[in-house]
Amino acid sequence: MIKPFLLVFITCSLYAMSIEDAWLKVQSANESLKASDDGVGIAQMKKDSASSMYLPSVSFTGSYTHLSEPIKLEDKINLNNLPIPLGTIPFRLDLSKQDVFLANLHMLWPLYTGGKIDAAQDIYSAGLDEAKALKAMKEDALFLKLVKYYYGVVVAKSLYQTRLESQKALQKHYENGQKLRKNGQIAKIELLNAQVQRDNATIETQKAKHKYEIALSALESLTHQKDKPSSPLFVSGDEQDEVYYEKQTQEQSAVLGVLDAKEEQSKALINIKTGAWHPQVVGYANYNLYKDDSIISQTMPQWFAGVMVKIDILKRKDRSQEIQSAKLLHSKVAHLRADALESLALLVEKTYKEMMDAKEEYEALNSTIELSEENYRLRTISFAEGLSTSVELVDAQMLLLGAKTKKLNAAYTYMQKLAQLCVLSGERDQFFTLTKGNE
Repeated sequence: MIKPFLLVFITCSLYAMSIEDAWLKVQSANESLKASDDGVGIAQMKKDSASSMYLPSVSFTGSYTHLSEPIKLEDKINLNNLPIPLGTIPFRLDLSKQDVFLANLHMLWPLYTGGKIDAAQDIYSAGLDEAKALKAMKEDALFLKLVKYYYGVVVAKSLYQTRLESQKALQKHYENGQKLRKNGQIAKIELLNAQVQRDNATIETQKAKHKYEIALSALESLTHQKDKPSSPLFVSGDEQDEVYYEKQTQEQSAVLGVLDAKEEQSKALINIKTGAWHPQVVGYANYNLYKDDSIISQTMPQWFAGVMVKIDILKRKDRSQEIQSAKLLHSKVAHLRADALESLALLVEKTYKEMMDAKEEYEALNSTIELSEENYRLRTISFAEGLSTSVELVDAQMLLLGAKTKKLNAAYTYMQKLAQLCVLSGERDQFFTLTKGNE
């Protein structure tokens, strides 16, 4: 039973994983996102519970009371006024029992609260919007982390493969050098230099392999999967212009969404504080479910209903100051939003320019790579004929390797900046559309 399990595990580990697949895995496995989902659920339930605040509340009360003695009426009846005077006789009437049982239904119905209920419902509604925006911010941060890790693996793998090719080429140069040295075509120092460069390439290849393994482990930790990335690095010509990203950021940024929710909450708080000056009108009713057979109980009405008006004439808190405090809070949130809007505009501008710089560098390196490849080809031929030194050959190879590495890093920078712009503008799906178009 062990061998089939191992075969399945090995097979699964070889599956390819696109960037969109990786994002779905992060969403389903990340605990912090699950916590954010719970936060949204809590806010939704609070909003739903507030929707019935205008309905009456009905409660049941039941009580048992033991009196030190029954409530009674005691007196003396004067019989001296009768034709035959009889004096006075004591009189006692029990109005209640010593053990009293009561059961009632109570109803309270807010008829007018000065806008407090509407404001409270607005706060809960804005709280739900805030929870959703906070979840979006958490998703954005994780998405950018995924892009960094995912394409970091792609870069590390490409660099490892490039180093491996370089190592193989230097091994071949060393073997050719041995033949040339044997025929007396090159000096011993040339052969030794070729050997040193081969050994250095072996070390660098091993380092590149370890970096690739570390990057892969980081991605596996984030996605909880051992699948390998399949979406390649690319530099697209289909990205939007800077104005588009600025406009979308102003309309859809999760950061602004949080502040918008805070602003709505502060507006509702002003309405609550202002409502403290208004009267409160409440309907109330009571229905007796049970009463004993005592005189007091029997004289109590079966039910009663009425309307109560409450006006706070003097309170221990200064209501005017509380209203001003709420208005200052609203002003503070508005200023924070304006500041965030300016900061986001600058960030979009900076990120867009950095993305275009990376794109231009990527395209400009094509000619550098072409020149380096031709130079390396000629140096290889010259070295084989004994017309060029191993130092010149290695330099040519390093120039080619450096140009390829720069182009790879330029593409990696472009991808990260593109992802950041998509996140800032709330257009994460646009990133997946571009990746699909370049696979």
